[in-house]
Formats: sequence, structure tokens, C-alpha cells
Amino acid sequence: MSTQPGPSPSPKPPGITVDDLFAAAAPIRTGDDLAHDGVFDDDELDAFLTDLQKMRRSDIA
Repeated sequence: MSTQPGPSPSPKPPGITVDDLFAAAAPIRTGDDLAHDGVFDDDELDAFLTDLQKMRRSDIA
């Protein structure tokens, strides 16, 4: 049995950081910055907001 250490592993190249991913992203200042046309139909948006309101109220109780 050998007691000599093996070769040291080569360093990994740096990966992509969060700063790299969001370097060109503009800051969010208002809710309008998050709005995208066509994500929800009018009926879907109403159903989503109703469900969200129910979930939030159920957590309070």
C-alpha cells in the first residue's frame, strides 16, 4: 500500500456566475416592468388572481 499522495486535481475553469447571467438585465422599478402582453387571456388572468387571493387568505387563517 502506497502512502504517497496522487496527483493534485487540476483547477476547474470558472463557471458562469449570477452576475454574468444578469449583467445586461435592467432593474425592476414597477410592476409594469414585469408585464408581458399575451401571457394571460382576460379570463385566465381573472382566474389566476382569484386563485392567488384564495391561497393568500388561506395562509392567514
